[in-house]
Order: sequence, then C-alpha cells, then structure tokens
Amino acid sequence: MLNKTLQKEFESGLPSPLYYLWSEESCFLEEALSGFVKTVMTSGPTDFNYDVFDSSSRPQEIVDAALTLPVMAKRRLVVLKDFHELPASAVQALTPYLNGPSIDTCMVVLSRKAPKAALKFNWKVYSLNIKEWDIPAWLRSYAAGKGIRVSADAVELLIEFVGHDIGLLISEIEKLALSGSGAVTGKDIMSSTSSLRKYTSFDLVDTLIAGQKTRAFRILKIMLSGNAFDAPVILGTLNWHFKQFYTLWRNNGQRPAKMREKTYRTLVKHLPSFREDDFLRIFRNLHEADLGIKTSGRPGLVLEVLLIRLLQKGAWN
Repeated sequence: MLNKTLQKEFESGLPSPLYYLWSEESCFLEEALSGFVKTVMTSGPTDFNYDVFDSSSRPQEIVDAALTLPVMAKRRLVVLKDFHELPASAVQALTPYLNGPSIDTCMVVLSRKAPKAALKFNWKVYSLNIKEWDIPAWLRSYAAGKGIRVSADAVELLIEFVGHDIGLLISEIEKLALSGSGAVTGKDIMSSTSSLRKYTSFDLVDTLIAGQKTRAFRILKIMLSGNAFDAPVILGTLNWHFKQFYTLWRNNGQRPAKMREKTYRTLVKHLPSFREDDFLRIFRNLHEADLGIKTSGRPGLVLEVLLIRLLQKGAWN
C-alpha cells in the first residue's frame, strides 16, 4: 500500500469511527478492506460484528447496523461499498449518522470516486489511486506480499507487456506466485508465454502516442507473429483509433459519446502535446503506409517504417 498516512492509521488500530476510501481501481479498495477486517476484527465473533452494505441497501438498515453495540468485541465493523452510486435521497438519509458516527463502530465507506466537496462529514478521506510512475514500486511491494522478489528488469518487462492495467498486473503476479518461484528476473518474464497477452491495435496506438519506442515495436512483432493480425487490419484499426484521438483533440478533451471510458482516460492525458500539424503528419503517414502495403509486397516492413515515422515527434520522446 503506497498511502503511508492510511498505513499509519492501520498501525494505530484505525481509531477513527468513520473512513472514506476511494480509488478508480476496485482491487485497491478490496485490499484496503482486508486490512480493515484484520485490524478491527481482532477479537470477538465476526458474524455478530461485521456487516457489508452497498448502494442497493436501505439507509435505515445501514444506520441500524452502525448503531448496534458490539457483541463480545471492542468495536463493530460496518462497510458501505459503491458510495458513488448512492442516490441523493440515500445520502441525505445517512447524513445524521455520518455527521455523528458511533464510537463503538468503525465504518468504512468505499467509492470509485472522490467525495463531493459539498459533503462535509466527519470522516477521514484517503485516496488509494497511484500515479503511473508509482506502479513499479507498488508492483514490487505487491509481489513481495505474495512471497516473490521481482527484479527491476522483470518489473520493467511486466509493465512493457501488460501495460499499466492494475488488474492485469495483479493477474500476472498471481500466476508467478503459483509457479512457486521465490525470485523472478527479466529472463523469467521473457520465457513466460502467459505474459505475452494478445495485444490490440489500441495498445499499439497507446504506446505510439506515449512515445514508448521499444514497447511499440515489441507489440507490433507480437501482433504479426503467427499471422494473428494481418497488416491491412492493423493499419485500418490504427487509422480508426487515431481518428478517435483527433476527434477528442478537436473537442478540447470532451469525451465523444461512443468512446469507451478506458480509451478516453488513456488518450486525454496526451492531448496537450499535440497540434493540428501533428495530426496532419500522422494521417499522411497512414495514407502512405496504406499505399505501401497494397504495392510493396512486404507489409511487415511497411508497418515498421510507419512506426518509425509516427515516433519521430520530439514531444513524444
């Protein structure tokens, strides 16, 4: 866990009666919840002192559980998941309790979004999101928790193959844990075919926009190996994804109606680095590559040349 302040709360026994944890990654919320269970439910029967609710639960039911005295234990633990999905009426009904929580209960509110500024409840708020540059440190820490020592080059290759998708990174660490190996190096990752997931053209676009040269060529090689993708398909979908990116740029970052949330989050952070001339050059290169694939007889080479040209932008380096 990279949130050091929350870690100190765990070490202090989670003394506050009300916590609000939020993260866009549900796995981080579940990891933190496990910590709450281990810390609060140290004594006494869990069956009588632990309740879990979500956005479909009745507010009065949640309040009743939070106001119930603990049974043969110091405190109760009440969990409210998916707070961001609670209707306004439910939040209003919970407001009296959230303004004055019971000292005999530890309530943890879990959400995929930060609390609204208008909500001035008596809770301690912790963000569990991590920045991309923190992922290597988090990955090593997570692996250590599974009994695996991951070398720096192994971490680099895992992120190169899987990207920054936390769920996929966790899945790969789980697979490595099952292998029984206590230490993992870059060579182990290279020889592990499970790490070579099937890439899509969007993965390729993401690496091109981010200027990740080595990973871009690695993805292209994997996509072309075994004829899983032929060159015209790769080029066609590249063209489509870059058009989405251009539409996003023209709309000043406003998400198009049919663009997936994950695609939007991936692309929007790169918008400040692009100008109209950049997109003109991109589409000119895509057009020339289309002609080359149809006439050269060496489509793989044409795509490699295309990648070189698309990566020749100072702001991407």
